[in-house]
Amino acid sequence: MSGIARDGSPVELYARLSSLGEPELVHEVIPPGAEILELGAGAGRMTHRFLELGHAVTAVDSSAEMLARIRGATTVEADIVGLDLGRSFDCVLLASQLINVDDDKERDGFLATCARHVAANGAVIVQRYAPAWADDPKPSDSAMGDLRIRVIDPRRDGERLHATVEYELGDQRWTHGPFISRILTDAEVTSHLRAAGLLFDRWLDDAQSWLLARPVPARRGP
Repeated sequence: MSGIARDGSPVELYARLSSLGEPELVHEVIPPGAEILELGAGAGRMTHRFLELGHAVTAVDSSAEMLARIRGATTVEADIVGLDLGRSFDCVLLASQLINVDDDKERDGFLATCARHVAANGAVIVQRYAPAWADDPKPSDSAMGDLRIRVIDPRRDGERLHATVEYELGDQRWTHGPFISRILTDAEVTSHLRAAGLLFDRWLDDAQSWLLARPVPARRGP
């Protein structure tokens, strides 16, 4: 079995996962052929679908083993916080509920990287935990093809969410967690975006788990 990324993600498992409609959601709100900077790309679960949809992708992840599974995209092994590629992109994607990290400094670092790389007329697209689920999380047992996914003992403790996720595929089983996430109110999301130089534009789905933000317009001279 392959190794485990620094955040506890099992590489072999992530290499087997497919997208669940997220690339199509992003594709609908950005221009055809828009170039995407995908932060925390993992093993390419969404990357490969973006390529199929006609987007050039620069995939960033801190795990070389994850990035080795990606084909057809430019890959960058690096931490998200502090990343500076010296160029801008039509779309910057921060998915996988990374905004819900339980560390304000790290969260603001993620968003600063988004702001640093988005073109003046570009889009930053962010995924968070859906509020309806996060308010009263319940254990779940679901299937994605041959893959079984169980969310074990999710619970709220004030503004924090505790949970463990178990994956089962054939005779292999992986456990991710326990982990702690920070649940943000709409006002907190808007505030963190603004602090990074980004303006909330709109929600992209009914569950309000995906948002689109724009860079704050550059101030013109007097």
